[in-house]
Amino acid sequence: MHGVSSGSVTVPTDAERQGDFSGETQFAGTVDTDTAAAILNERPGCAAAVPPGSIFVGANYSDIFVNNIIPNECMDPVAVDLLRFVPHGNLPDGTFSGVPISRDRADQFTVRLDHRINAQQQFSAYYYFTDNAPFDAFAKFEAGGANVPGFGASTKERVQQINLSHTWTLNPGTVNEFRFTYFREGQGTFLHPEHTNLVTDSCVDPAAKPYCFTGHTNTPGAVDSNVPAGINPGITPGLGANREGVPFISIFGEYNIGNNFEGEIPQVGNTFQWSDNITKVIGNHTAKFGADVRRQRFDQTLYFNVNGSIYFFGGTSNDVIGDNLIPNYLLGFPDQYQQGSAQTENVRSTALYLFAQDSWKIKPNITLNYGLRWELNTPLTDISQRVQTFRPGQNTQIYPCVISSKATGPVLDAFGGGSSCDPGSPGAAVYPTGLVFPGDKGVPAGMTQTYKKAFAPRIGIAWSPGTSGKTSIRAGWGLFYNPIEQLVLEQFSAEPPFGGSPFINSTLFEDPFFSQNFSNDGIIYSNPFGGFLDPKRGSPVDFSLFRPILLYGQFQPNMRTQYSAQYNLNIQRELAKDLVLQVGYVGSQGHRLLATHDINFGNPQTCVDLHNISLASGDSDFDCGVFGADFAYTVPANTIPAGMTLHLPYGPVGSVTGPNPTDINLVGLRPYSSPNCNPTAPAASNNCPPDAIPVFSSIFAQDTIANSDYNSLQVMIEKRFSKGLQLQGAYTWSKSFDNASSFEGILNPIDPRASRSLSQFDARNRFVLSYYWELPIPKYSGATGKILNGWAVSGITTFQSGFPIRITSQDDNELMNSFDFELPGQPDQLTPFHSQNPHTSGCAYETGPTAPAALGPVPCSPVSNQYFDPNIFSSDTDVVPSLFGRIGNTKRTICCGPGINSSDISIQKTTPLTESTHLEFRADFFNIANHTQFLNPDGNITDGSDFGRIKRARDPRQVQFALKFFF
Repeated sequence: MHGVSSGSVTVPTDAERQGDFSGETQFAGTVDTDTAAAILNERPGCAAAVPPGSIFVGANYSDIFVNNIIPNECMDPVAVDLLRFVPHGNLPDGTFSGVPISRDRADQFTVRLDHRINAQQQFSAYYYFTDNAPFDAFAKFEAGGANVPGFGASTKERVQQINLSHTWTLNPGTVNEFRFTYFREGQGTFLHPEHTNLVTDSCVDPAAKPYCFTGHTNTPGAVDSNVPAGINPGITPGLGANREGVPFISIFGEYNIGNNFEGEIPQVGNTFQWSDNITKVIGNHTAKFGADVRRQRFDQTLYFNVNGSIYFFGGTSNDVIGDNLIPNYLLGFPDQYQQGSAQTENVRSTALYLFAQDSWKIKPNITLNYGLRWELNTPLTDISQRVQTFRPGQNTQIYPCVISSKATGPVLDAFGGGSSCDPGSPGAAVYPTGLVFPGDKGVPAGMTQTYKKAFAPRIGIAWSPGTSGKTSIRAGWGLFYNPIEQLVLEQFSAEPPFGGSPFINSTLFEDPFFSQNFSNDGIIYSNPFGGFLDPKRGSPVDFSLFRPILLYGQFQPNMRTQYSAQYNLNIQRELAKDLVLQVGYVGSQGHRLLATHDINFGNPQTCVDLHNISLASGDSDFDCGVFGADFAYTVPANTIPAGMTLHLPYGPVGSVTGPNPTDINLVGLRPYSSPNCNPTAPAASNNCPPDAIPVFSSIFAQDTIANSDYNSLQVMIEKRFSKGLQLQGAYTWSKSFDNASSFEGILNPIDPRASRSLSQFDARNRFVLSYYWELPIPKYSGATGKILNGWAVSGITTFQSGFPIRITSQDDNELMNSFDFELPGQPDQLTPFHSQNPHTSGCAYETGPTAPAALGPVPCSPVSNQYFDPNIFSSDTDVVPSLFGRIGNTKRTICCGPGINSSDISIQKTTPLTESTHLEFRADFFNIANHTQFLNPDGNITDGSDFGRIKRARDPRQVQFALKFFF
């Protein structure tokens, strides 16, 4: 058991919880939509609690909520009730820090059998078993969990391994080795939430329970009466109380509550490996060749985001625009909602590796090693065929499209329930052209080719100059291939028609499938969720229910295998009998590395054009802004001023220069938003979705298009064990660059090369000193010896420079609305980067003396533990107007965060008991000096006052004791 710190979390003050923001900057936002105005007017008691007639479209929030005070009657009752999960501040600066308990229990044993069959043959068997049952107080798998206590997760895993080996000396120069390995990792419980309940049971307040994501609100006139009979706009996972829970709710710059949206993943993996190699000595050559066959079986159930995720980040419809986003939360006006599905995967893959190598002793002091390896890795394949990919322009032959009774009202009105939505039919407007499945033409079971040209040559040389044997020089070069990890295929799971994961913008907190803009655009999104979705191949599917379809997984047809070229040069010199110095250069170049990029990002030029034309024409109905890539826009005929051009993201016409002779209808601003839509055709025949919901949103391709390089100087001095002392000191000076440090890092979708920057794991300088010292105490006998003999001290001291800081923006100034694990947005860097002492305070983003001059004088808003001045950067288009429609100039990573200065020491005592037994006592002190080891600061500029601030640290001093009995 051990405590785990939450770090410093910004939480609402007691006054803010009551709606009192009177001590903060005056609200600057307006009520943007008729729907929002109708909701506020209808909430019981709200209209009477504010100035009469103050709630209407275009009204300033500062006029409605005088002195920045939001009456409780105007608040969303569900949002208010869920505040009970948010702890109150307990630090001097008003933030919260907690240390809940994480637990872990492990039981492990091993068995080994060695059998000498005869003089030429030996057999060995080994069995490993471990049971592990950890509880993580913060379930932050893939950074998707709450940052306050109460939402931990449990795992129960059993790992087993069997190794069988047979060695056969055929003759004095020939040896055959055969090995079989079976490895099983079973996690029947993996990240199961600490608390579960039906989503609709998340509330306890009687005023909130009837509206707790049930599909009903306390404003039936504004919302409920407009919902068609076939749609439930609430949250309906349909998985039962043991698999559901509180939705994940994230308020940027503040707190996160709810179960981890990545979900629990019970899974079992089995790997079978057979290998055989023959070693043959022929003169001064030692040749070795062999084969390695591996079969992997991986079965899992993925509960991705089944409770839904509700995001508040500001900048979209009905934004209050205060000092933080708590007012938006209390009013129940989120910026974005996403929900996922549960689904199973049965993943299989096979690998075949062949190799041949030779060690040639050219001279007694020169040895040359060379060889060739060939690797065949079949693509990861879901044998249940519940996966899909995207091929532009191709139509699937697996699932016919039929409109169901759950479709949106405009779709039913236009095409009718039970009608076809296949290509060539009127309903093709909502057909997902490009969505294909294994078995479709050109789509193999693994959705990409089996790459058969993975040849890996390798060469190395070892040379000991002269005859002393005190100096050795070694050099080597080789190619190494790396197959795609199973985790990647999870991105393909639970997508239409086997699930869904759409991002929906500007919805309601209680009813996330109902748009805040309903009165303007009439949008009520279909809710396709409810249990496991598994349509049989050949059965009809209503693809319109899943719009806008977001695909987290897409493989290019002809992917190649990831590989790296690795090389080194080392010089080793014996300085004394037990002292060795080694100096070396080590480097690598990674090629065709897996990375994620959006092939269906919003077209920023189209959005900028719409915005400019809207301003020039005075018509705001088709104005475009951040997170606008999945909205519909109609530009009436003759609205585009003469000489102005609107670039179109799809359709037969690339652009229209004003005046436009006909209406222009855009349903989404992505290249494949509405694949069958002709924006410039008459409305009756344009084949655009009639309900203004695009067919596709982002399509994230996992593609081997990234690269990396690493170069280092490595120096090591080692005193081998003698006279009771062993000592080693190692220093590395290195630099690593890449486009993305994992496949979770999203590339710049326009120019992937622009993402190249310092690797997030780059550590420029690292020094490690390790030692073991048997204390030189005179040897005693008897009881005195039992106490004083056998003492030793060992330890590791580490000094390391900090890791680069990931700088990002989630404001969508780039107008791409491309949100996977992160957005591709970056702020602009205005001044040179420099760090400061994190033990001191500073001024929050856009406040204090360094705030941009364009904002005028802004008093400092103090922030504790600030590592860098946040005003070095800006994502504010009022400060840098050119940021509207582009990615900022900041590098993906900036050097560097806080370093490491830590010493771990162990005191050991060995006490002989009998000739065959002894007792060992250990006392281990980790970070014995209790230095504060800060983690990197918050690099997301959208997090407001948290940007540039350090919120977490590595473990403080920890002490553990161990007692072992050897027999």
